[in-house]
Amino acid sequence: MKITGDEPVGREAPTYGALAGDQVSFVMCLEANRLEPQGLLLCESIRTFGGRYAKSPIIGVSPRPELALGAEARARFCDLGVTYIDEPLNLTGHPYGTINRIVAGAWAEAHLATSHLVLLDTDTVFTAEPRFALADVGVRPVDVKGTASSGPDDELDAYWARICSFAGIAPDDLPMLCATVEQDLIRASYNGGFAVVRRSLEILQKTKDVFFQSLVEDLRPWLGRGTNIKASSGFVGPAASEWWGSSQAALSAAIWSKTRDIYVYGSDYNIPLHLLVDDGQCWPRQPRSKPVLLHYHYLTETQHREELSRVLAKIGCQPDTIGWIFARLDVFDRA
Repeated sequence: MKITGDEPVGREAPTYGALAGDQVSFVMCLEANRLEPQGLLLCESIRTFGGRYAKSPIIGVSPRPELALGAEARARFCDLGVTYIDEPLNLTGHPYGTINRIVAGAWAEAHLATSHLVLLDTDTVFTAEPRFALADVGVRPVDVKGTASSGPDDELDAYWARICSFAGIAPDDLPMLCATVEQDLIRASYNGGFAVVRRSLEILQKTKDVFFQSLVEDLRPWLGRGTNIKASSGFVGPAASEWWGSSQAALSAAIWSKTRDIYVYGSDYNIPLHLLVDDGQCWPRQPRSKPVLLHYHYLTETQHREELSRVLAKIGCQPDTIGWIFARLDVFDRA
């Protein structure tokens, strides 16, 4: 089954209602590093452009005690109505920083009260009111094949088979879909930086369980590749790079172990700005649509801001929205 970026899985799109503001909590990681200015931009964008969700609870979680926010930063988030949680959820000492998002999501499922959670990477920003579908899960496919599998003949399929076994499913339970940028046909692999989940299903706890089982078995999808991934905070190093994509595998297997009611958001959500800097790389958009959620990665850093300006205009951001973003980038210079 081929699933494009604008098709839901389960019901037809028109039957999906929208979640109300009091049904949703936003969850993100906050730390005393580049996540601090990123979080400030993200939280202010929710309050400014969130529409019906502008007053929804925002929860910022610091999972590593040594990187808890200082008093000044906590006060700034408090001014934005953010509930700050400082809990020792990640004591692994592992270089793969995405573990923070995994444990924060599991914590949120266990402790928050809203019916749905919106789990976000901190290096994202809203530029228009979202419409979160009343479904068990809402996701976007990964942008490039990366560590995904194209099927039984793929060298990574054995890795995915083991991940799926931890979740109690088979690899063939995952439908085929297209990566959003490269358009490779792959087993369902969803971007972990934007996921809307029904809290009662405990999908994020399942994600944690699956991932930590892979950690015990040292299942590194990019083992020996010698890569060094550039993330929003800079190059993560070869050790962390060998794990890159593993959180998305765990999330995807966890989702399909719990439900088939999966809504795939359209191309206005989780737009990968760093992959669109090349003038030859276009981005599909629906008629009369506008960008809603941008994933900017490292483009807010000083040396990349000219590229950021160009790609924001390229995807259809209005000049006043671009101005709003650039007026707030000084938080990155002060951090």
